[in-house]
Amino acid sequence: MEPRRLIEAALFMSGRELSLPELKKLTGIASAGHVKSIVQELIEEYNKNGSALEIFEANDAYLMRVREEYLAAARQFAQESEISRSALRTLSYIARHNGILKSEVVRRIGPMIYDDVKELVERGFIFQRRFGRSSRLFLTDKFRAYFEQGKPIAEANLMGQGAEKQAKSTEAATPSAPIDSNPLETGEEKEEGMSE
Repeated sequence: MEPRRLIEAALFMSGRELSLPELKKLTGIASAGHVKSIVQELIEEYNKNGSALEIFEANDAYLMRVREEYLAAARQFAQESEISRSALRTLSYIARHNGILKSEVVRRIGPMIYDDVKELVERGFIFQRRFGRSSRLFLTDKFRAYFEQGKPIAEANLMGQGAEKQAKSTEAATPSAPIDSNPLETGEEKEEGMSE
């Protein structure tokens, strides 16, 4: 596995600071300087992409968190919707990769995302569109409304134009595919999604 993506996944899932020794052990890289340079690349990637998430460094420990400008809205959103912590983490990953295949999210985070996706669809923050044996996951206007703090939906640009174009082009490519309004899946579909 690529060390940078391994570190990203660990920071995303941990919900706490991860020390340099922990990241060295995780990646199997003995050089602290090399691990620090990998984390620095990841920090720059998040900054360059304009992500709502950032990686914060303090005393050779690293934490993934919501950027300050989105924090108040995100906190309010979590309280008002009573969304679970697990679903909120899954949602933040989907927000970074709008239009991602559900099977890819399973590969990145784990099979617990099936319950998270069900919760997020029920609460109206994402929708699914069938794509082969899996589904693509897209953000809804409700998601953008919460994170844009009252700005008109047309001005929503949290995820950038690239993600919106990706979502539109994917929908255009599968015009006959119905929106999966029932997010419950059979065990067979879960296994297929995980094997893709």
